[in-house]
Amino acid sequence: MVQNLVLFDKIYNVSDKGKKEDIYLRYLKYLRERVKGFPDTSINIKKLRKFDKRFEILISGPEELFVYNLLKKEIGSINEFKEIKVDKEYKGTLVDVGKVGFGLFVDCAIMNPNMDVLINLHTLRKQLCKGKERTLKDIIDAYDFIDHFPVYIKITEVDAENNNLLGEFAPKTLNFFKKVIAENIEGVFLSGETRGQFKKIITQRGHFRDIITVKRFGFLENLVLLKEGSDAPGIIAHIGNRLKNCKLSALRPKKIRILF
Repeated sequence: MVQNLVLFDKIYNVSDKGKKEDIYLRYLKYLRERVKGFPDTSINIKKLRKFDKRFEILISGPEELFVYNLLKKEIGSINEFKEIKVDKEYKGTLVDVGKVGFGLFVDCAIMNPNMDVLINLHTLRKQLCKGKERTLKDIIDAYDFIDHFPVYIKITEVDAENNNLLGEFAPKTLNFFKKVIAENIEGVFLSGETRGQFKKIITQRGHFRDIITVKRFGFLENLVLLKEGSDAPGIIAHIGNRLKNCKLSALRPKKIRILF
């Protein structure tokens, strides 16, 4: 029996037919790299869904159920609203950052109905600035949050009658921020390009020596952690023009500490 799976990754940076075809091939390669140990099980892209820009794939072969569960665990998949549970953690990305003043919305690929999770301003203050009375703009500027920034959240409230979801950052995300601050690590976040291309541009522009690691959060979301003394805004200024239609942000401990 063929397994059908809609994956979490959002494909939002394809503006022309040639790039779209290239993204299909690169994404298929990206998937197959994760299931190299199962040569008799095939993965094929069925379509890129227009309404949510996510790939629907078909998995077939003797290990299809195992591969299905493996990809669901490593990459993630869509979630049905009726199955969302309080206290459960979900992978997500920020959306519509700065468009409202009362919180941040997180896309956790929740469907039927299509819905984002709200982390309200009170919760953001408690989790990101030790309860200090900071504005949402202060918080966004300090962390340099942009659309597609990857996070993990925990659901705190499900209002099925009004189709509302509230959440908070999960320990996995909070611990990441704490590590960055404690170790005084700067970072450059990129949305809109693959890790391989990101590393290629960083290397071409002479910044390989500045890198500690490149963390891939999604197919088009990557974060470069930099060695102490490296300047994230300076690197962004130097590589930005080589990454067309991509968005970059700087994670800087000294800016975050201002919130406290």
